[in-house]
Amino acid sequence: MLPNCPINKSDIICSEEILGPNLGSLKGKTTRKTPSRVHITTLNDLPDELLEQHKNVTLAIDIMYINKVIPFIITTSRNIHFGTAELIKNEKKSTMMTSLKQIIDAYSARGFKIKHILAEGQFECLRKNLECEGILLNTTA
Repeated sequence: MLPNCPINKSDIICSEEILGPNLGSLKGKTTRKTPSRVHITTLNDLPDELLEQHKNVTLAIDIMYINKVIPFIITTSRNIHFGTAELIKNEKKSTMMTSLKQIIDAYSARGFKIKHILAEGQFECLRKNLECEGILLNTTA
């Protein structure tokens, strides 16, 4: 202890409790610990109740743009509330149908069946192709 110093050991302990440890001292002494690995779990099977209740899916689709230049086909399913976004090169019939086929396959892989598609008039050209897939297209007026 220092002679004629009014600060004692209990004062130092109280100041560390109030202000926390000396950060300058800690930064040089602490090291980063390696984080634990992330374990990826996959959902292989959906619950039977979900498939029974929502087996037939209704999709709402539209084309949206990023910066008024890059087109995407955006879909949202009713009741399930699952959304997708597919980048497309252009708005040609073949490009849109290829993109929709990928979305339909994604739902089919999980056991869902798309029965209805709600869309704007620009998707009218896909009506016959979708009817061949067993999907009813409902376009806006």
